[in-house]
Amino acid sequence: MAFSALAWTAALALPVVFAQDRESDRSKSPKIAPRMQPDSHNTTHWPTRPLPWGEINFIHTTDTHGWLEGHENEVNYGADWGDFISFVTHMRDKADQQNVDLLVVDTGDIVTGNGLSDVSTPEGQISNPIFRYLDYDLLTIGNNDLYDPEVTERIQVDIADYYTERYLTSNVLVEENGKNTSIGEKYRYITTKHGLRIMAFGFTLQDFKAPKTVHVQGYEEITEEDWFKEALNQPADLYLLIGHADIGQSCKIETKYQGDQNPLICMKNWFRENKPEIPLQILGGHSHVRNFTCYDSGSSGLESGRYSDTVGWLALSDVAPSDTWNGSKTMTDVPMPTRTCTPHNPTSSSSMEKTVRLDRRYLDFNRQTFAYHALGVTGPDVPASFDTPTGQYVTNDIEGTRSQYNLTTELGCAPQSYYIASSPYNCPDNIYTLVRSALNATVHGNNSDSARLIIFNTYGIRYDLYQGPFTVGDAFTVSSYADVFYYIADVPYDDITKQLQKKLNEYKGTDPDYEEPKKDCGSKGVRFSTSRYAGASQQSVLTSHASDPHDHNPGHVTKDDFGDCSASSEDCGDDTLHIPRLENEPHPYYMQVKGNIDENETRTVDVVFTSDIQKKIIEFLGLTDKDPVVKPYMDETFTTRDFLQVYAKTVWSDKPTCEIGP
Repeated sequence: MAFSALAWTAALALPVVFAQDRESDRSKSPKIAPRMQPDSHNTTHWPTRPLPWGEINFIHTTDTHGWLEGHENEVNYGADWGDFISFVTHMRDKADQQNVDLLVVDTGDIVTGNGLSDVSTPEGQISNPIFRYLDYDLLTIGNNDLYDPEVTERIQVDIADYYTERYLTSNVLVEENGKNTSIGEKYRYITTKHGLRIMAFGFTLQDFKAPKTVHVQGYEEITEEDWFKEALNQPADLYLLIGHADIGQSCKIETKYQGDQNPLICMKNWFRENKPEIPLQILGGHSHVRNFTCYDSGSSGLESGRYSDTVGWLALSDVAPSDTWNGSKTMTDVPMPTRTCTPHNPTSSSSMEKTVRLDRRYLDFNRQTFAYHALGVTGPDVPASFDTPTGQYVTNDIEGTRSQYNLTTELGCAPQSYYIASSPYNCPDNIYTLVRSALNATVHGNNSDSARLIIFNTYGIRYDLYQGPFTVGDAFTVSSYADVFYYIADVPYDDITKQLQKKLNEYKGTDPDYEEPKKDCGSKGVRFSTSRYAGASQQSVLTSHASDPHDHNPGHVTKDDFGDCSASSEDCGDDTLHIPRLENEPHPYYMQVKGNIDENETRTVDVVFTSDIQKKIIEFLGLTDKDPVVKPYMDETFTTRDFLQVYAKTVWSDKPTCEIGP
């Protein structure tokens, strides 16, 4: 759907009310404010321990992928972007009260994966202006922000030009008018309110299929450039590397695309070798996990989940020299970080390295969590004083926008939840079992009785589908990409054709044989993991936090370099404890769906596929580019983004009530 000029102008016409958020005369009314989106649900589980506060603190988001309305059918992550904006405003006030510093950072991928970002052409045209109501201190770009030149142009206009010196793209160049230019700034030099001198850079991974107009530089190029040498001339107390890359990778990796490295980690190594006396902090992303890793006594990395399910918190102390720091070094009413990082490779540590005290926390994205840390609220009711003017406006704007573009339209009621990796492939509650049924029911040409073999890329399914109301927005979330179905007609249904799925999966390096379930499917529902971590058990999680009066529900259970949440609460990084669920069931890269095929009688089939695998389909069928006639299988307006919508309207008929799952 392309925007008209009028609609685009309206999307930008948002009132500037940031200044009001910083005012101290907020309403003190005890009125309860049920914000969020109307179709979201409050959580029944919230934190029971305060956050640690250091001299410099960070709120971190990454891989939001347009999830600005929250997770309507998941109680742990029901807050929306307006709620988060209110939270950040309160936390900045708290930092001022504590006489310490707080920076708010995002590390990229703000499109692809949600209706708010994907319903427009180009993606992000609706969501970018809403996203930028969060007053970030630093941001960088992700790979999903770079695949489509039109999307990247919107990122530049809506985000980079808006945040100006705060948007960092130190190693990303985009060709414009025959010249390579940086979308954002190369670096930012910050002197905080309390005198901490920070030199910040933004680095993006190389391991993605970028357009020819995008060049992602490696660290060898960066360290030789004049701007980088200029940045190093500035006195710094902390080097801050924000990046859209995996914090747990090594510098040198095997990639298929632009380089052979993770530039974020390579740059970290360069700084630790050349500036070991200055602490370094990484805030990363891309791998969609909660993670914290220690590199040495003066450097560490944090990742903060995906899809607005996590807010990362990091507290650092003993960073600034006492002669430049004018904030508080001690606090009496909040805990301070006491942990230190042990080097992964002790032989590489330098006597010049400074030891930093630090701690991290992973916050569930819900209003109760935000109100607990912002206002000390310890129950289910969030007072009206939590919501700031900007937060309220953005919540209402998201609600209106979702309604305007039909994203809240209910297509049916999902009778159960379906999982990508929490259920074995081919089991009833595995999402690809549902996908197989939906494709078979909806993807057919002019003759619905024709024999067809549909080949589908499973990685086009980006999220679990949860029990409860299934909306147009949910369809975008589960199947984000708009790929057209093509086909080759009347292909002999012989051994070659029957082996297509196997050949494709062998090519991608996944198990070629997924025809039958390899495990006992058991009962439907979330599968709890008692063996994901050594010594872990469900009971250990249920009893590990004696001060928590609530039973725990399924959710993220994180193991990182500071602790294992499935085994111990003392070192646990998860802000709210959960029962771990299995999240590592494998699935093939490609699946096949048989329609109207009789193994004994069928002689020819229509081979149906999306354009991304057209070349391999032709190759594995033993054809040449000149042999087959590839045509759209259905009207080209029907894409992989639509088949679940049609299925839900057809199969999941409306019910008087539709409850979400446990």
